[in-house]
Amino acid sequence: MGLKESLAKLSMINIKRGEVLFKEGVPSNGAMFFLFEGQLDIYKQIEGKHTKLRSILPGEFFGEMAIINNSPRAASIVVVSESAKLGIINRTTFVQMSQESPEFLFLLLKKVIERLYETDGKIRAIKRKQDEDSMIAKVIPTSNEGNSEDGAESSDQVPLETFTNDAQSIGE
Repeated sequence: MGLKESLAKLSMINIKRGEVLFKEGVPSNGAMFFLFEGQLDIYKQIEGKHTKLRSILPGEFFGEMAIINNSPRAASIVVVSESAKLGIINRTTFVQMSQESPEFLFLLLKKVIERLYETDGKIRAIKRKQDEDSMIAKVIPTSNEGNSEDGAESSDQVPLETFTNDAQSIGE
């Protein structure tokens, strides 16, 4: 059986815009996901703010760390499209897909490595910008008149109180 056939057998869930699939730091339910429809955004807490790292688009897997080592969620996932259709992959399904479709493991490993490099680079860039801004602020004091505290990145940063809807039970 191929990867497409395995994906077609997944349990499905639909979630709506603004719902939080899971929050960074919460215990995982041991499930990863495959996005069939919609768009999700990944947020990571960096220096007190949930900062958007990237979007998840149809055809992508995510949440794999929950399958591999049952670790707490590494980031928060929020639905940004009208709705999203997700396939749930629990440990049993993961093992079965791995045995039936060796290409699944290769694609997953390749994607995880790409994401690791991408995320590390983004986090370093964000911290570097914050360090530069901090140094500039020490050298050139500015007034806050007419300036947004978040600067150009305000659309990618979300206050912590945004993540109050805990939908971690989705997919359990």
